[in-house]
Amino acid sequence: MDELDRAAQILDRLRITLETELVQARSQRLLIRTLDAPGLFERARQRSAFNAQLAQLEQALGETLEAAGRALGLQRVTLADLRLALPEASQRLDNGMAEVRSLASALRETDMLNQKLGERALRRLRGHLSALTPRTVAYDRRGALAPMEALSTSRRVA
Repeated sequence: MDELDRAAQILDRLRITLETELVQARSQRLLIRTLDAPGLFERARQRSAFNAQLAQLEQALGETLEAAGRALGLQRVTLADLRLALPEASQRLDNGMAEVRSLASALRETDMLNQKLGERALRRLRGHLSALTPRTVAYDRRGALAPMEALSTSRRVA
């Protein structure tokens, strides 16, 4: 059936797209480690393009599977229904879906690790900045400790 072949081709493109993104997401750790801000911004732009491409592929897959279901006279399209109607053709879809699920899971785990590394790098950077630029404090007229930014020569005294 042509629709199932097209769906399998879309799944292959999804798999290749996810594999490529997984490699790039793993290489993002180096950008985080070196605090390469321009590289991280470029990486975010690439991820946005990936998300748009992934959404298009998912929509195309859904439309193709829906067309396959209509051609088979199915009200609702599930892999189980396709397996019953066309066992041989749906086997390729099952394998493709399993690979896509596995890659999506690996990408999710990599993203979570990258997020934790990014949060750790941000905390470390903030710590360095606070050590390099400590807050200056002084006493106000009442003897209370106040930051210098809040002090002014035009302060009113009660």
